[in-house]
Amino acid sequence: MADFKKLLKQYWQLGLVAAIAIVLLTIVSATSGDGRQTGSSYSIAANGYNAWYQMMFDRGINIQRWQKSFPQLTKTFADRESITLLQINPKLERFDLTNLQKAWVSQGNTIVILGVTAPAWDIPFRTELESPQGNVKIETTRRFRTNFIKNELSNDTFSTAILNDKFGSIITQFKLEKGQIIIATTPNLAANAYQDFRPNYELLAKLVTKDRQQILVDEYIHGYIDRTRQLAIDPKTGKILPEEQTDNVGDAFGYLASTPLIIVFLNLLLGILVLVWQQNRRFGKIIIPKLPELDNSEAYIQALGGVLRQANSSDFVLQNIGRAEQLSWQQKLGLGKERLVETQILISAWEDRMKSPTDDLRFVLQLMAGERRLTPAELTIWLTKIHKIDRQLKIIN
Repeated sequence: MADFKKLLKQYWQLGLVAAIAIVLLTIVSATSGDGRQTGSSYSIAANGYNAWYQMMFDRGINIQRWQKSFPQLTKTFADRESITLLQINPKLERFDLTNLQKAWVSQGNTIVILGVTAPAWDIPFRTELESPQGNVKIETTRRFRTNFIKNELSNDTFSTAILNDKFGSIITQFKLEKGQIIIATTPNLAANAYQDFRPNYELLAKLVTKDRQQILVDEYIHGYIDRTRQLAIDPKTGKILPEEQTDNVGDAFGYLASTPLIIVFLNLLLGILVLVWQQNRRFGKIIIPKLPELDNSEAYIQALGGVLRQANSSDFVLQNIGRAEQLSWQQKLGLGKERLVETQILISAWEDRMKSPTDDLRFVLQLMAGERRLTPAELTIWLTKIHKIDRQLKIIN
């Protein structure tokens, strides 16, 4: 029976550790990942867009999150025009629209891309630029300049700088037949970190809002996928797979291949820790630390000090401490300690023996001779000067 209870206890401890490990893995998986959460409207981190999305939703604007691929978008809205697709993509190293995207924009739709990488220049990182919505805060040294996006669009494409300074353009608009493309060098234009800069939020709202058209926030690029009605996409190439190749998409091997190595490493590490914990024995009996012995004299002094402070009895302190200190000084200066001598005699003896100023000594003796109560600050200064006099007298003894 005892062995059964011991075994049950071990399994209970093992289960507890496993539960903690699962919770930790969940937290780490949610907060680390491969960076795709940056710019997501689901993210409440500083670089997320949850606050901006909530602002647009609260205003009753026709906005929704899109969790399917771009080819699926063109199929779903094949008979619709005037749709705006917002993409916040901080890892877009090269601005390169596919033929399908160009065709979709040409029909009268809009693509807004935040985070298109542009050259970095030797300019201030933080700037505030004027816009119709107010001063917009920009934190980047990247700027678009002439011919930066050549060969990506037709040569006769008309471009306009929406937000720029003397160093170049931060937000640029391109006309493509009936539609338009808007790109920005910064992915953090209206991130959660800029909630106190409302012009940033209003500028992005203006960019995506046109004639009450529908706004789609692309969450597919951030890893949010609607698997209920989704085209089969190859996770490596991003291309649509033929129907005969769709059976292997999303299996266990594909999941492991796309899982960040840090998650695999943490799984192995926590598994080893669980095994070590399960095999360990008790470390020994519990040792209760001894309580420190109470110093009655110190406790009495502290209690008395507290009472004197509450009663504001500085005169009691002056009389008792001052008398004891003066008798000690007299003895060290050769005046004896049977009775208190006159103030001037003590000062003269100090001048003869110490050959130093008597300002501190006069200050202490003057307050001792007074009849008024001292403030806590004055009492502190008085005690400090007594301590200074004691140190000086130790030199001659």
